[in-house]
Amino acid sequence: MEGKNSKWLIPGTAFVIIILVIIWLGRDFVSGTQKDVDEQNRQYLTELAIQSAQAIKNTVSMQLENIESIANIIGNQDEFSMDYTMSVLDAEFHSSNFKRLAYIPPDGYAVSTDSEVFSVQDREYYHKALNGESNVSDVIVDKIGGGYINVYAVPLYHAEKLTGVIIATNETDLFSEILNFRTFYGEGYSYIIQKDGTPVVFSAGKANFRQFDNLFAELDKSGVEEAEIVQMKQDMEQNDDGIIEYSMDDVPTVGAYRKIGINDWYVVTVVPRASVYENTDRIVVRNRQMAMITTVLLTALCVLIVLQNYKSDKKLSYLAYVDSFTGGNNLNRFKMLAARRIEKGVDSLYMVWVDIDNFKLINDMYGYQEGDAILLDMNRMISEIISTDDIYGRMSNDNFLCLVYCKDDEEVRNRDACFRVRFREQQNNRGKRYNVIFTTGVYKITPDETDIGKIIDRTTMAHRRAKQMNSECKICFYNDTMREEAVRIKDIEDVMHGALGRKEFQVYLQPKCNMNTGAIEGAEALVRWMRDGRVMYPSDFIPVFERNGFIVNLDLYTLEEVCRMQRYWLDMGFNPPAVSVNQSKPLVYGKDYVQKVLNIVRRYDLPPNLIEIELLESLIHDNIDALQKITEELGQNGILVCIDDFGSGYSSLNLIKDICADVLKIDRAFLNNAETNQRAWIVLKNVVELAKGLDMSVVVEGVETENQAALLKEVGCTTAQGYLYAKPMPVSEYEKRIKNNREQNE
Repeated sequence: MEGKNSKWLIPGTAFVIIILVIIWLGRDFVSGTQKDVDEQNRQYLTELAIQSAQAIKNTVSMQLENIESIANIIGNQDEFSMDYTMSVLDAEFHSSNFKRLAYIPPDGYAVSTDSEVFSVQDREYYHKALNGESNVSDVIVDKIGGGYINVYAVPLYHAEKLTGVIIATNETDLFSEILNFRTFYGEGYSYIIQKDGTPVVFSAGKANFRQFDNLFAELDKSGVEEAEIVQMKQDMEQNDDGIIEYSMDDVPTVGAYRKIGINDWYVVTVVPRASVYENTDRIVVRNRQMAMITTVLLTALCVLIVLQNYKSDKKLSYLAYVDSFTGGNNLNRFKMLAARRIEKGVDSLYMVWVDIDNFKLINDMYGYQEGDAILLDMNRMISEIISTDDIYGRMSNDNFLCLVYCKDDEEVRNRDACFRVRFREQQNNRGKRYNVIFTTGVYKITPDETDIGKIIDRTTMAHRRAKQMNSECKICFYNDTMREEAVRIKDIEDVMHGALGRKEFQVYLQPKCNMNTGAIEGAEALVRWMRDGRVMYPSDFIPVFERNGFIVNLDLYTLEEVCRMQRYWLDMGFNPPAVSVNQSKPLVYGKDYVQKVLNIVRRYDLPPNLIEIELLESLIHDNIDALQKITEELGQNGILVCIDDFGSGYSSLNLIKDICADVLKIDRAFLNNAETNQRAWIVLKNVVELAKGLDMSVVVEGVETENQAALLKEVGCTTAQGYLYAKPMPVSEYEKRIKNNREQNE
């Protein structure tokens, strides 16, 4: 018996050992597999958050690009027209899913496609757009009808000047629907929060979980450890992603958070922990029952997981790096490949940005199918033009970036010309009746440059400058002047508000003199910027202010300064003549313009005829009906009106007939022509006589010689403004002159 037991002792022991080893291996395998699956689940949850964030970002980018295309169409017109602007917005409204579109002049009062007028001066998106930034707002309450909305806002430029802002409104539910995708058997859901934990958007389809006012406060109430909450806050402050596990309503939950890249939004994808680990727990139970079988099954399962993970990674890689429309490189992959190429320090590399002018208009006129065909042709043509070592990719819509090797600038121009010619030939062969015009911006990369973002930024500067060219062959190479100009403008915009508050803008006055007596009959208010101990002239800053809308602030400031001076001189016992103040188009066409002028004049208790409003002739042509009403109201309240720069290029006798003006100010170009051209002299003489017949005073600016003065006297004009009589001067010097006027008259 003892021998028999001894016989089985070794095999039994071995068997037990084998069983124990199998059990140990099984348990170790199960434990290892469980950890792997847990990690895969966390990774999958993270990828869901990434997809949600990308979906939101892509939606916002697409909407902003659509609105920027609208702004480009409006801004590329020869003349800015409110009627045309609203017609374009109305057409886009009926072909899109926007709740409304609106145009906002720099005064902050929006005019929408649903015929509503409302103030957005308190809206952050409006001020960002005025500063040149296309943006989307956080969730806000709709001023018209209530409800939660997001607003897309882009700046509108016309003739390089900021004309206002274009906005489009969407219900916040649009984002909710994007987040409403089924995961983990419908148990997963997502929401968007700000960095401070404030909710922005909840999933539309998940109604059985509790909504909250602040995620961090909710986590704290749910008993989540403070260290976990602090880590989540730190991650968000540092723009990092992460995973957090907590209990919501006593339900263990796993959440993945991911920065969207819009405002300070984060998407949080949440799944009950039981849903995440349901399959894992089932596998563990089976392993405990049948170690060996489970080991085989777990091996197979691991293989399956790896394959599934590989497929998921491959799919995500496709989504992250492949342009779904052309099948080529998208912006992310282009940047990656271009950065690798640039890091090698290859000489004679050029970054090229090419797009189609008014592509949105092509879509609108010929349909999206035709637009898509053009994009595919453009993609194919670029691939044929560049060499096999070059890289290209589609940024968005009709925007393509190329990294090409060319020996010099001329080769770049030749390739660009070849591309245009071949594309035009193809269009002709296809019988297309319209002409596709391309815009190309080029930046030559220096051998020591590696920052792909900076390289693309400089290419963008060249592309923007090319957009301003009036040619069918729009191509522009970057130079340091573009960067210097951008830096100069940014420097001005950074300090302009503070400078106005510190009264660095000083009024200068240029007298209008009687050519027979030399007496001052009035003056024009001009502005000088006293900055850091030097004088900046209007040509240095006025164009910047006209583009960004700050010109409205400056015009009102100048008007108030003139009224303050006139009040002071009246109190001193002087009898000052009227002073004219130039007014910009955004101010004049803004809401309640006449009332704003009257409020300032009445604040200083001035006789209204001491203020003369100068309106550029070109401004009048923009909307003669509106100006007619404005000038009538000004005249009825005693404010003088002057048509400035008459004859500078848009002259029409209808201006004199239709606009209720008191003064006609003839441009120096009109005078210069009359000096050498008999026909121009006859026209000038008759214009002066006509104006006088309509009881209008006539002033000619730019008078610099005695010959010009004699010519003006000959045609019956007695009042002139120019260096022959006086240059623009500080207020103190002008005050001495009008004081002398009074003493001489006494």
